Amino acid sequence: MAKISFLFTMRYLGFGLSILFLSQMVTQIVVTAATHNSSTVDAGMHLLVRKNKQTPTQFSSKTDFENESTDLIANVLYRKPSSLYNSMQPNGAYGINADWQRQQASKWYIESQQYGEQAIIGGLVKNDPQAIQGGFKIFDWGFAQQVDDGSFFMTGDRFHSTSFFVEAVAHALLVIQQSPHSKQYAFQVAKYKPLVHRAARWMISSKVWEQGIRHNRPYTHRRYLVATALGLTGKLTDDQELIQYAHKSIEDGLSLQRPDGVNPEKNGHDSSYQMVGVIYAQRWVMYFPQDTITPKVVAMINKSLLWEQTRILPSGEISTEGNTRTAGQEKGRSGKKVKGIDKKTALRGFAYWASVTGNQKWEESARQIAKFYYKMP
Repeated sequence: MAKISFLFTMRYLGFGLSILFLSQMVTQIVVTAATHNSSTVDAGMHLLVRKNKQTPTQFSSKTDFENESTDLIANVLYRKPSSLYNSMQPNGAYGINADWQRQQASKWYIESQQYGEQAIIGGLVKNDPQAIQGGFKIFDWGFAQQVDDGSFFMTGDRFHSTSFFVEAVAHALLVIQQSPHSKQYAFQVAKYKPLVHRAARWMISSKVWEQGIRHNRPYTHRRYLVATALGLTGKLTDDQELIQYAHKSIEDGLSLQRPDGVNPEKNGHDSSYQMVGVIYAQRWVMYFPQDTITPKVVAMINKSLLWEQTRILPSGEISTEGNTRTAGQEKGRSGKKVKGIDKKTALRGFAYWASVTGNQKWEESARQIAKFYYKMP
């Protein structure tokens, strides 16, 4: 396995939170990118952070698959792999799409098929072939709706919904390639690659892109979703144009972060969607460690998590006070369930970054959340 290491320096500016002030810091980052099976770049990272005269903190060197296998993610979110796919229909339709097939919903959304990603990665982590096959079946239903231009016929919220599915498929395939089961599922990776590539290319077609970006404008997290959907597909298929478009979306997202660390949603803060954007940004960092914009993404993630920590109550519950979207204002795609805190996303964002960085403060926040929402000891 060939390894390429390089060193770059990034400078963070101090920023203020109501309860915290961080002084200026200089961060040196050594990144190791490993080529896996001579075809896929595993974005293992080895980071060294120096904060003024403090003792250096060493970041762990792991692949995305290894970070997905970290304790809290593996043993809380992936604890029971069957739960990740057992609500799908026999043909693979998932969530509201199953209702649509039964004529109990007026629209279907390709984004509901994104949950094949969790089943596949959870199955890889827990060595559960049934979960992996369930995830493939969920993806298959989604791609069965794809038409010649790469889009998904009559899906609701075309651009945004498609970005969820594209990101999920590309991410799952990259994780498969890093896992011990890469050869076993090489056929499925080869099968899905051109399909997800075609969907990503549809996203950057001129009229689609312009309308999609305009529609996404009030939502910062969507910048990181779109960037990761296109970036990971570009990594998977060696399409540099997709990565260039991803870069545009990342830059746009970074420009929106407020001094206190908030990534605004509808002109305010939202402690649930804050973590959605963080998770997608973390995936960018893992797969594009050498990109010139990545140091800024790392800084954004750290600021975002520091702000999120101020929303965690002593009990471990995440406050929704002042949220612009998940304090009872919006409902999900079915129109029945009111949006609240996504506990899985909140736990994952802290636990994953703790695995990447080795930073105990992120681990403590993850365990605090797990204690409240999952009754962990």
